[in-house]
Amino acid sequence: MNLPGVSRLVRLKSVSSTQTAARRLAERGAPDGTLVWALRQTMGRGRMGRRWRSGPGGLYVSWLLRPKFPPERLADFSLACGAAAAAALRDAAKIEMAVKPPNDVLVLCADGRYRKICGILCEASGGASSLDWLVVGIGVNVNNAPPLRRAVSLRALTGRRVGLETVLLAVMRRMTRARRAGDFV
Repeated sequence: MNLPGVSRLVRLKSVSSTQTAARRLAERGAPDGTLVWALRQTMGRGRMGRRWRSGPGGLYVSWLLRPKFPPERLADFSLACGAAAAAALRDAAKIEMAVKPPNDVLVLCADGRYRKICGILCEASGGASSLDWLVVGIGVNVNNAPPLRRAVSLRALTGRRVGLETVLLAVMRRMTRARRAGDFV
């Protein structure tokens, strides 16, 4: 599979956390653009160490970057990732998405409530003036049963199964575009 912005694809059936796997690869010198993709996570996590339930049918990836932008731009980058994910999911589902800063993508459902469909987690390592690496974790409820009552999946929204590869391609196109457009290189 040829994905924009991906130099190396690591596909796994199951992993404790794509984020942890990508961090380990970063520390071992993996190149910019390495993407870890798992069909299931046993210990997925979100912001502030919150558990992210990650059963079969969802999209769970972590994208390793070796950026040249300064650490003070991390918050901007995180928001750009949320906006890119929202645009990708809008492209895939033909449904308007919204970003709830700093890291959630929401959709307005028929009951008038916003529900979470995607979470973004950015983690970085480096010094005061430069970053050694940055890992962008992306979890999308695609065909899985949403882990929370206040969450929803693309399948529930569209009434049909959505290909994980289709969603991943849309997400990576938008993420790569956002990275280039924002000079987050």
